[in-house]
Amino acid sequence: MNARDGEQSVGRGWLDVKGSIVDYMLVIIGFGLCRAWIVSCLSASVASFGPRTDWVFLLAGAASASLTAMAMTRFVGSLPRMHERLTDVMTGLILGSAICIPAAAWLDSPTLLMLGLIVGGAGAGLLQVIWGEQFAAQNLFFSLACAPAAAIITGIVLAMSSTDNQLTFVVLPILSLLLLVLECKRCKIEWKTGLPEGVVEDDLDEAVIAPDEHGVLRDRMRLGKDSAKLLVSIMVFSFLIRAFDAFPIGDLDPFEMVGGSGSFSLVIVGAIFLAISFFIKDRMNVSLVYRLSLPIMIAGLIAMALLFEQRTYFSVLATSIGYELFDILSWVLFGEISRRIGRNAAPYVFGLGVAFTFTGMAAGYVLSAVLNPLVVSGAVRIGSVALIAILCLVVIAFLVLPESAIASMTAIKMPGKKTEAPKPDPAIEREPTITLEEKCSGIARECGLTPREEEVLAFLARGRTLTIVARDLHIAKNTARTHIEKIYQKTGIHKQQELIDFIEEWEPEENARKAADA
Repeated sequence: MNARDGEQSVGRGWLDVKGSIVDYMLVIIGFGLCRAWIVSCLSASVASFGPRTDWVFLLAGAASASLTAMAMTRFVGSLPRMHERLTDVMTGLILGSAICIPAAAWLDSPTLLMLGLIVGGAGAGLLQVIWGEQFAAQNLFFSLACAPAAAIITGIVLAMSSTDNQLTFVVLPILSLLLLVLECKRCKIEWKTGLPEGVVEDDLDEAVIAPDEHGVLRDRMRLGKDSAKLLVSIMVFSFLIRAFDAFPIGDLDPFEMVGGSGSFSLVIVGAIFLAISFFIKDRMNVSLVYRLSLPIMIAGLIAMALLFEQRTYFSVLATSIGYELFDILSWVLFGEISRRIGRNAAPYVFGLGVAFTFTGMAAGYVLSAVLNPLVVSGAVRIGSVALIAILCLVVIAFLVLPESAIASMTAIKMPGKKTEAPKPDPAIEREPTITLEEKCSGIARECGLTPREEEVLAFLARGRTLTIVARDLHIAKNTARTHIEKIYQKTGIHKQQELIDFIEEWEPEENARKAADA
């Protein structure tokens, strides 16, 4: 369902609404606790076990998230059942981790700790994917407010908690899960199936209409090139930031009293992002955040490479701030990509996003474990590693993910100050408003559509999906599919959103001539 219609669709309601304050708070706190739990598990794996096992936790999360994305590409006719299995598995993994990790500490069992980390990592990957659905279910403004605020919550929780307190590994994931269930109930959604209360599986749209470049409809979801570049970029960012985690630091942490540089950077980044979102408002451009994240992170690496030749807390703070800015931005963009693909795309998009992020972090931890002894012995200079990291960021900025690619992912306009409409000139005769049906009829004449294709075009203009078209016109789905393919071929348009934009902007040739003459 397209937000332009202002109607509630089957599912989570893809409307351009801000949501209530309660919805904001539930998502902010719940997602913030989820991220705090992940960081706590990573810290526990480093502090409580001999070999570094943080990469095991992350790879387990990447595997569960990627399997979710793969499963969702085959969702036709089985999405609710798939979603229910996903939530059942996630709940079991979270409860298993909440039992295993504290038990490992009490019993001093490395094996039990390893099991708890694997189970917890898989559960954390799934929990982040399900929280991603809450971001995608609202508009861009909701994501811009919730993602940075959740980072602040994460930083505060980490500053107040300790990896020695085993209740952290029980309270954080279970409370996050309970808040997720509560948010779904508030929105009258069956949290296990993702369907509205009282809606059966047969009423669910079976597919997202997403024709390829040849105008042929596909049942499976695919990301565009810019979205794929975003995934590669967040993986590289995550890899680079974690590659420096195990390196020695040459001075005392000036933010130890507030939980350390990591927690402090989360709070600062969240505050910066919120300030940009709320104070700029109608002039908000997510590219601005991307513009800030790269130079800040590069500044920290330059300080490490040229000024100090060691990893200082200034460089740690700068690189962390730059990375967290991009990390929050990526979550905002994942939600935007999901909205643009269709209502059922969130598990697929966020599954890939979490998988790429966790994979990059895991690879970074492995590299840091390999390089750390070499840096300590003097065989490898940390400045050389920092220069290589700078080169990677430059390649990302100019070749992989330029600013234009970021801008192309956010088509929804931000709500801002209302501007007074210009007063009409009485000397100019006003043209009557053209209805949507009249526009569809005009386009049908221009493009040579048949009467039945004109009827289908009117449905597509309102954001209707293949199942709805077939049901309301009392035709077979294959027949409806053929009509839709013909419409895309005759109009030369390959995406439903582009078709909607084309219809909204279409004017009769007579009106267009008058406008040009004026």
